[in-house]
Amino acid sequence: MVAVRTAFDRQLRELDADLLHLAAWVETQLNDALTSLYGFDLDIAHKVDRFDAELNRLRYDIEERCYALLALQQPVSSDMRRIVAAVSIATNLERMGDHAAGIARLVLRMSPQTKMINIPTFKDMAKLANENLNKVMGALHEHDAALSRTVVKADDDIDRMHKEVYDMLIKTMIDDPQTVEAATMLLWVSHNIERFGDRILNINERIVYMITGNLFEPRRDPMP
Repeated sequence: MVAVRTAFDRQLRELDADLLHLAAWVETQLNDALTSLYGFDLDIAHKVDRFDAELNRLRYDIEERCYALLALQQPVSSDMRRIVAAVSIATNLERMGDHAAGIARLVLRMSPQTKMINIPTFKDMAKLANENLNKVMGALHEHDAALSRTVVKADDDIDRMHKEVYDMLIKTMIDDPQTVEAATMLLWVSHNIERFGDRILNINERIVYMITGNLFEPRRDPMP
């Protein structure tokens, strides 16, 4: 029985490690997507687009291993929460990769004049999102639910900046109808970053559940 438990613990640690790797790749995807936008670098945009398939593959690999563990190991409640949380975390990370790839695909659709509308706020939004991602993945690695306390505030800041970008781009389109196509593309860029950040709250919720056994809505419930 000790040998079985040791092997099971090793498999759980491998799941955590793969989630951390997936999160690191997702962070790189977002940074590269914005690099392609600001530099109008189609090579980087293509790279981000292509790598999305690798993120999908890893997400499904993690899911399959989770289902196998549930079926074969009959885990106790805390281990079951850990495995179920891993499925949700992997799914949200993969969707975050989709949002990054979505930005890259917008770059590939843009014409060069799109660069005329400079939105430096995107860098600030992405920086906050990636800081939040590092916090929640740190909470996963350290099993520290308290790290979630600052995540919601940062996401509120991302939402506020998204609203500011939205209002600015709408005004730009009204003032200069020739910018409509470019501004519309950039609205979608902002939306993708904002949704990237929202999915981190989903991950945060699952990590807190995994550690404490309490389900909570980050913006409504107090910290368990």
